Amino acid sequence: MGRRRRQKVRRRPQKRIPDVYDCPACGIAAIQIVIHRDKSFASVKCGNCGISVVLEDITPLTEPVDIYGDFIDEYYRTQKAEV
Repeated sequence: MGRRRRQKVRRRPQKRIPDVYDCPACGIAAIQIVIHRDKSFASVKCGNCGISVVLEDITPLTEPVDIYGDFIDEYYRTQKAEV
């Protein structure tokens, strides 16, 4: 007689917030965000097309995903103003 084998517990890896984001201009995942908390600004730059923006008034609780959202809003606001 054999005994029952114990099944292994399979754990799902938790999803992480990405470090590199999609560029709205060229569509490639090449946006890198650098936050300078001591000077309270963040720089957003695309490694592919070269678009870059400096966002000011960063709080200590601001995360890169928040900066990316502000960057997207600013990009589409300027695109709408040009048309």
